[in-house]
Amino acid sequence: MTDTKLNQMNFDELCRTAELPEHFVLEIVEHGIVEPHGDSPDQWVFSTHMVMQTKKAVRLHQDLQIDWSGIALAISLLEEIEQLRIENDKLKQRLNRFTHY
Repeated sequence: MTDTKLNQMNFDELCRTAELPEHFVLEIVEHGIVEPHGDSPDQWVFSTHMVMQTKKAVRLHQDLQIDWSGIALAISLLEEIEQLRIENDKLKQRLNRFTHY
């Protein structure tokens, strides 16, 4: 078994791991919050990142009573913020190289 296979789950494993009913996972996929590989639920494969996204989506849904389309938008914006932070940190490091001379 490869490392890649160890970091993946099928549909049933995700439902058990996240302690979710199947219809929640189907809604999450339907709204594009996660995009599993495969053509149908019995063939779907979820990466570790998708598992974390699923759990985050469920927390937002349960704790804040946000609907699935709102969660898709919120998660997209949170990911964009994280990417901007990473880019900002890299730019600060590059700038520091020039300002410390």
